[in-house]
Amino acid sequence: MKTDVKKLENAQVEIIVTLPKDKLEEQREVVEKSFIENVEVDGFRKGNVPKDVAMKQIKPMQLLEEMAQRAISKAYVEILQKEEIKAIGHPQIMITKIAEGEDLEFKITTAVLPEIKLGDYKKIAKEENAKEQSNEVEEKEIEEAINNLRRMRAQQEMAKDQKEGEEPVSWNDIKEEDLPEVTEEFVKSLGNFENIEDFKKKITDNLQKEKEAKNLEKRRIAIIDGIVEASEIEVPDMMVDYEVDKMMHEFEGNIAMTGMAFDEYLKSINKTRDDYKKEWRDQGFKRAQTQLMLNHIAEAEKIEAKDETIEEEVSKIMEQYKDQKGIDENNVRAYVANILTHQEVFKFLESQK
Repeated sequence: MKTDVKKLENAQVEIIVTLPKDKLEEQREVVEKSFIENVEVDGFRKGNVPKDVAMKQIKPMQLLEEMAQRAISKAYVEILQKEEIKAIGHPQIMITKIAEGEDLEFKITTAVLPEIKLGDYKKIAKEENAKEQSNEVEEKEIEEAINNLRRMRAQQEMAKDQKEGEEPVSWNDIKEEDLPEVTEEFVKSLGNFENIEDFKKKITDNLQKEKEAKNLEKRRIAIIDGIVEASEIEVPDMMVDYEVDKMMHEFEGNIAMTGMAFDEYLKSINKTRDDYKKEWRDQGFKRAQTQLMLNHIAEAEKIEAKDETIEEEVSKIMEQYKDQKGIDENNVRAYVANILTHQEVFKFLESQK
């Protein structure tokens, strides 16, 4: 068997193969038997048609093509081992030459485990972690949050007096004098607050938690961008396709929550699924690149989520979707393990000081 391997872009390889005709002939007996067992001829029971009679019903090229498929499947495994190719996903196989008594020629294109050369991720993380971020909540932010609550309450009160068919009052149309005063009665009507001081303290605490979460997200994005920029990460197209499909699924779910059918939504904005997939291609590439980067760091640093944490989360998900068919527990476990491991990688990166 002769093979010629060529590296392609986006973590793919092309393999040109010439398979000797005797390797093809090795498949003839089993293929002929399979075809004969399924031939139907008047006067004979299915599976009991004599070979000479059955073979007249079988087209030679059909036989040859099935022989080729079986020979290729067997040769594919041998080729991967011989050439030390770490293939992923399903290969694309195209027969380029097939004829009776001739060598078989075909081309294989397959995605492979991408080559990843990461930059100094510990150094990059350390530099980002050293940058100061303020979690302090300013007085004007507290005032704005309180005023938003006042406007919301004013809007609710005005809505009670509205007549049917009237446009709802917008926040911008609400005047300052129409806003309720910040009294103890007002704050207690909003929730479990003891007094005005307690109300402002809890508003401040919530704003601070929001700011801390946003700053953490900004830092993580900065670390990811820094590592990706300093690295060489090949991304197979199949991984990008997977991320784009996942984004499409999430988007369809969000639209469904509004009560509108997704196809109707697309029609209303004059777009197609393919339009969105093209728009999201770069984002899908970035998401796939990030996944590969995090997986590589997890492997290099021997980081993994704890089994008990994984099982606990899997149990919650399976309970939540117990009435939904088609939920595979093993798939859920793999998904959860991946998510939790990535969280551990972020903790590791954030610990670099």
